[in-house]
Amino acid sequence: MFRALGARLTLDCKGVAGVALFEAAAQRSWHWATSGLKTATDLLTEGEVQEDGLRVEVVRCDSGSRSLCQVAVHRADEWDPSVFWLTTIDIVRTGDVVEVGVSVEQDMRHLRVPPSPLAPPLVALLHDFVDEGATAGTQRLRASADALVGSERIDSFVQSCLLDPGRRLPVVLFSAMKEEDGVYPPAAGNPALTARELCGLAHVFVMPRVEDSHRLTKRLGMLSVYDGAVRIYWPRLRLSDPPPRHPLHLRQRLNTASGPAIIRRVVEAGARSYRPPDGTATLLATRWREREQDRIASITSDPDPARQASLLRDELLRVIDAKVALEHEMETLQRELVFTAEDTDDSDTRIPGRRAAPHASTELTGKPAPPSRLPAAPEAADGASRD
Repeated sequence: MFRALGARLTLDCKGVAGVALFEAAAQRSWHWATSGLKTATDLLTEGEVQEDGLRVEVVRCDSGSRSLCQVAVHRADEWDPSVFWLTTIDIVRTGDVVEVGVSVEQDMRHLRVPPSPLAPPLVALLHDFVDEGATAGTQRLRASADALVGSERIDSFVQSCLLDPGRRLPVVLFSAMKEEDGVYPPAAGNPALTARELCGLAHVFVMPRVEDSHRLTKRLGMLSVYDGAVRIYWPRLRLSDPPPRHPLHLRQRLNTASGPAIIRRVVEAGARSYRPPDGTATLLATRWREREQDRIASITSDPDPARQASLLRDELLRVIDAKVALEHEMETLQRELVFTAEDTDDSDTRIPGRRAAPHASTELTGKPAPPSRLPAAPEAADGASRD
């Protein structure tokens, strides 16, 4: 599986308890996942629903002050039935804090699937959560582009957004062309559509006036953006950062592929850095242990010795199969790690057709990438002539 999209939100609704917010989010996710299914119930139920090639699995777990609801949707691609998508929604409540993680993965087991994944489907569920006031870190999320007008707004944007250490998502800033206020290069893409595509994945801003770009340049220097250019500011921005760390797409170099490329770059960076909400793995393990205990109890309580022996034998075979599958998966991951290390460390022996894994530190973390290895210059021979 190749993760193509990852978003992590925090739900915040004043006056609503965490339990009620958690249940509402779980119910909304269930309605989104089972939309169009005739066999699905209106209320969320744990288990599995399958209909017309669409499979929805729900896992719930409550442990003290923490709760988990995981909704997994398996479906075939609309244009290529041999490609499968897995959308996983993890909703975790810890006290009154409710976090939601949305991950979209593409099945890459088919060799004819290109190494670059198809564009992930737009998750309408993200728009619903954002409309209800979801946040990412310390920043409020929006599904529309926010305009920066006036010196006070520029100063607030720099201090409260760009330089905010609690900002977890990148900022995409569009600047207007110097010929006319409020007009952006068509090749850069429509800022409104970009904000919609990156809902829950980035903060999108527009700077419609030229004089505001001058104010931004005074604050940021070489990290500014102006004259129809588009810039991506990764989290943990510092005024001392080298300009190449935050990609600048100049107006003169924009083309018809620039807009989709900007969106894709942000989506891929978020997918690489995505982690499920804290506590997801622990609660899933707790629920798995409860299920295993229930199954073992049902086997040992069977009054028929022959049937009990048959069930225990089947259980042993199942454990052996799971062990073999786990060992195979570990070997596969180990080989991938070795290939990735070779691609990254030895540029002269890269395997054709494989791409080196990009350093996450160069994007969402805001840390500089490690220096590339350059071959040392040959030393002059002792007998060589010197000028």
